[in-house]
Amino acid sequence: MSVHAFVDESQRGPYLLCAALIDPRDLAAARARLRSMLLSGQRRLHFTKERPPRRRSLLSAMSNLGVRVRLYESTEKQETARQQVMASLLADLVALGCRRIVIESRHYIQNDKERRAIATAVRLGHAPEDLVYDHMRAHEEPLLWIADAVAWAYGARGEWRPRVAEIIDHVRRVGG
Repeated sequence: MSVHAFVDESQRGPYLLCAALIDPRDLAAARARLRSMLLSGQRRLHFTKERPPRRRSLLSAMSNLGVRVRLYESTEKQETARQQVMASLLADLVALGCRRIVIESRHYIQNDKERRAIATAVRLGHAPEDLVYDHMRAHEEPLLWIADAVAWAYGARGEWRPRVAEIIDHVRRVGG
């Protein structure tokens, strides 16, 4: 079975890269459910801007979407950490049969570096040859909201980490 991956980062404490994995057959229903959770005037969900009761409600709803999550953690500086965890993620995606990865867009220069790194990984056989990858803004792809929410909750610790524990498949510490 193939999966699609939706990736976002969190920089609170250790650097975290979060990949929300979903079966392609479930994409439309999950997107519709996520969009239905927007409040009037919202274009996207962003966990740093939500109040605690709403965070609890959103995490509960996201837990019921059939999404599995993988977290990659590093204590290196941001760009070094991102390169290391992205390489680890790509290796895992090969084993998972991933066919599409959507990464939350950052600055175009950073996106371009990442595209080149992914293309190199594909060329070297470290990622599937037919892997499709895109950078998108969070308001363009609702499934990025899951990665944002889980990375936020995991990084926040306290009451939040247990709220996402059931959908986290794996946490991998990479580098220093």
